[in-house]
Amino acid sequence: MTNLTTVGLFSGPYRISMALRVIPQTLSLPLYPLYSRTAHLSPARFKEAYQWSMKFFALVSIPFAAFFMTWSKPIIRLTLGDKFLPALPAMQLLGLGLVPFFLSTLFLYLFAALDEQRRFLMSTCVGSTLRILLLIILIPTFGFVGPAIAFVCAETVIVGIWMFQLARLGFPANLGNVIWRPLAAGLAMTFILLAVQESPLIWQLCVGALSLFLYGLILFALKTFSIEEIRHAREGIAFFSPFVASWVKKLKGDT
Repeated sequence: MTNLTTVGLFSGPYRISMALRVIPQTLSLPLYPLYSRTAHLSPARFKEAYQWSMKFFALVSIPFAAFFMTWSKPIIRLTLGDKFLPALPAMQLLGLGLVPFFLSTLFLYLFAALDEQRRFLMSTCVGSTLRILLLIILIPTFGFVGPAIAFVCAETVIVGIWMFQLARLGFPANLGNVIWRPLAAGLAMTFILLAVQESPLIWQLCVGALSLFLYGLILFALKTFSIEEIRHAREGIAFFSPFVASWVKKLKGDT
């Protein structure tokens, strides 16, 4: 890039977006034992786990992307200061890239479970090469926004390549059949957040909570979840009530 100011305007938002990687990494790590158990012993179960995890990560990533894009200005002001406000376009583009960014975290474990690390390495090299080429092409024209565009494009392409490779191995993601529903809900959420973008902070926070409720409501209205997925979700959150009860008991014992 041309100077240290330009580098700083990109690196600030980029570090904030990269800090969010801990979320998909934390969520994806417990899935590896499931992938490794089913990859060779039960391919049908592996495919099911792959499809469900892709669907879940898409559902989780879209609200993060919506908040990151619409609340870019207050996030920059709070974390970096007003002097970084010119970096707003890069921040919003990085927010858009959070969706493939979240999905990409799964594939390291998926390919490792299938003993297909070589495919993963080659695909990663292709994605890295594409990103470098885009940086060389876009930075002279778009400045610090160029790396953000390269990030979104490269992440999207590499996720597409990984999905294509797994489909050739007999494990289609079928993401296209479900992604339009969370995208529609995410768009509605984004429009609501944009409508109160210049409102007082307390009003924005209230509308933010309302937009999350609307997101979930639209997902259920569009029948995003099957009966089996709802049953598994109920089983997964069944720990919450005894967990809270045990902590309440401990706190009462301490007092």
